[in-house]
Amino acid sequence: MLSFFGSKGSKNGSTVTEPAVAAPVAPPEESGEELSRETGIVLDALSSLLQLYAKHAFDTELKSGDEIRSAIQSWRMHAGVGAPRPDHPDDKASTGVFYRDWKGLTHFFGDARRDESKYVTRVLQDFREMTWAFVSAVHTVVVEENEESKIAQTQMSRMRVAVDSNSTDLMKREALAVVGVMEKLIEHRKERQREQFATLADKLKHLGRELDDARRESSIDGLTALHNRKSFDDYITRSIELHTLLGQPGCLMMVDMDSFKGINDTYGHPVGDAALRQVSNALSKTFLRRVDFVARYGGDEFAVILQETNPANATMLAERLRKTVSELPPIEVPAGLEPPKLTLTIGIGEIALGDSSYDWIKRADSALYHAKRAGRNCVHTIATS
Repeated sequence: MLSFFGSKGSKNGSTVTEPAVAAPVAPPEESGEELSRETGIVLDALSSLLQLYAKHAFDTELKSGDEIRSAIQSWRMHAGVGAPRPDHPDDKASTGVFYRDWKGLTHFFGDARRDESKYVTRVLQDFREMTWAFVSAVHTVVVEENEESKIAQTQMSRMRVAVDSNSTDLMKREALAVVGVMEKLIEHRKERQREQFATLADKLKHLGRELDDARRESSIDGLTALHNRKSFDDYITRSIELHTLLGQPGCLMMVDMDSFKGINDTYGHPVGDAALRQVSNALSKTFLRRVDFVARYGGDEFAVILQETNPANATMLAERLRKTVSELPPIEVPAGLEPPKLTLTIGIGEIALGDSSYDWIKRADSALYHAKRAGRNCVHTIATS
């Protein structure tokens, strides 16, 4: 029987796999037209399946979603039209389906699915551990609260007995005992809460980083390959919640491309799109930490959420970004026209305890407004401390 995916044999009692590219196999006894039609149907179905798989690819610990999508696209082209296999640029084009590396495609797909399964299993385990950590913390609080209530009730009962006895000495001793017990209970409760908050803060910080890695295609802006506005709205809410618990510094950076409307009006939208992509690349190369979140906020405006970053460091990064963009190579424009000069105006707002997303965005927008009034192509920062 003909097999596109190779066969297995035995050597010294163990199973071995044949080389990636098998020798040519003669086609089955069918008419050329019928075989060509059936082969076309199979290849179309395979191409659709690979395209669907690529669409929903996501980051794992070993590869990013973009790397997986690129590899799938290369295998799709190899299987469909005989293009070179991934990482084999010296391959010659293969016109016949029987000469293509079906075994290599099978191995790639199997390895990719195994990597995804391991990643998802580990992430789910982390979530389960996080859930049980909260359950355990709540249980401990309930148990300790119950024990403290029993101690307090015992002391109050003794105080009632002392009051009923009309003995001032007994009442004084029991009153002092109640005060001492309550002070110890209060101090114990404070210390316990500090420990619990520190433990939960560490776990939530780890969870926050895991969530940062869980990117999906639906959260990416198609033109710039940055996060889109919906993803930004979700992330800023999560960032504020983490700030409330962890108390770490954070800054929101609003980035505006100067004279973008003039670029579109003068050179056309293709040049405007090229300018957006250049600035997006500069943003991605400037903010490389896993806790940095870069999004296209809308039109020619971008937003950057910088966790664990104080205003001084945020201002330094903004100046670096502004300088990088001002030194970008000229964009290709229609003949006879001078390429536009790209510059950025940047506003930075520090987060404050109790901020809503509206408050934080408004502070960064206010900083951006001040920078525009100062003449554009500059940075303005509003700190809260």
